[in-house]
Amino acid sequence: MKIKLIGILFSILLSYNFALSQLQPRKVGQESNSENKNFKFRDNKDGTSMMPITGDVLPLIQYIEDTMKLEIVRLEYDLIFPDKSKYSYRTLYDGWKYGIFVIGDYRVKKININLYIKENNDWKFFSSSSSNTYVARLNVEPHEMKEYAIEIIADEIADGYKAGHYALIIYH
Repeated sequence: MKIKLIGILFSILLSYNFALSQLQPRKVGQESNSENKNFKFRDNKDGTSMMPITGDVLPLIQYIEDTMKLEIVRLEYDLIFPDKSKYSYRTLYDGWKYGIFVIGDYRVKKININLYIKENNDWKFFSSSSSNTYVARLNVEPHEMKEYAIEIIADEIADGYKAGHYALIIYH
């Protein structure tokens, strides 16, 4: 029994080491090894690929980081349906000015944000966006550290679709 257990452990370690050996070593500050690959941001035949929303968000990430010189503190991708809101929770700190951006893929015609603040274990409405497009944005400047709930709402989905993908970006 002991020899069998040692054999299993040895096999797990070999698999783990093989997986690690496939990673390319990187130094701090070194660019990604995939930076020169050409990606196609098209959907697959089933309409389930994350590539279209990823392609939409990459220029926005670049703009926030390189042009605005701000730091992205959360990046989230998920499915969204017109009859169900999505929620994301984040503690925001005083002394920071936050931007909250939500962008929908080609299937989302209209998306919006409601922001709630946690007060005495209850969620109180704080702010909302009023966008008529697939992009919505809010600016928040907390006066004390509090937990916030970000409600993402697909107000309208393109004809012929039941859902779409969205990306949430929080930056300061």
